[in-house]
Amino acid sequence: MIIDEKLKDGDVLRRYLDMPRFISFLKTSSLYLCRSDLFSDKFEGSFTFSVKEAISNAYRKNQIEYTYEKFKKELREGVFINCWSLGMDDNMALWKLYGKTDDCVAITTTVAKLRAALDKFGGLGRISLKKVEYIRHWKDPKIEVKPYSNVFKYKTVGYAFENEVRIILDRFDQTFEATSKDEGVILPINLRAFLRSVVVSPECSSWFKAVVEDIVDKYGVTCPIRNSSMSKQPI
Repeated sequence: MIIDEKLKDGDVLRRYLDMPRFISFLKTSSLYLCRSDLFSDKFEGSFTFSVKEAISNAYRKNQIEYTYEKFKKELREGVFINCWSLGMDDNMALWKLYGKTDDCVAITTTVAKLRAALDKFGGLGRISLKKVEYIRHWKDPKIEVKPYSNVFKYKTVGYAFENEVRIILDRFDQTFEATSKDEGVILPINLRAFLRSVVVSPECSSWFKAVVEDIVDKYGVTCPIRNSSMSKQPI
């Protein structure tokens, strides 16, 4: 397992969830890593122009047996991702984007707690935790591509507001013979050890926090249930 050196054990990570996803998270005691080609961002898993040309030139010279398009497709089908936002503070844009309704939550953990969960992952593949770097792909910046799954630690600058940290599971097989075609991978976790807190949306209904407390208690979780700092009244 590889942990990005930019991340410290005490760093707080936050994930915004609508209620169906939150209940599923509690019920299954797991994180879901989605296959990367199923994300909506068209730049997901993209290389830069220079890397594309290097792969294409190698194919034209018969140094490799696959086209760039084939390579990119297989890579994206062999990498699985789970996304978090870095930092203590609420992000109103992420409440709206991933909460989807006023009555939603954010779960928080730390890099240390997530590291402990990843250490226990017994599935196939190479797993890492990376802080996303935001780039302008069309400017042909220099990026790190070894291993090739490192391209997933880069996103286009239009997503910089997310301040994202990613779990990246690499099951890509460059021979294309063993690359997984599963749509997702389940990562079991210990809820009590993993959760730092549950935060309710700043725009939630007056009764919502009590409902969240009841649901969390039902699943035997003892972490604090907190109001969003953005729900405080201004002076």
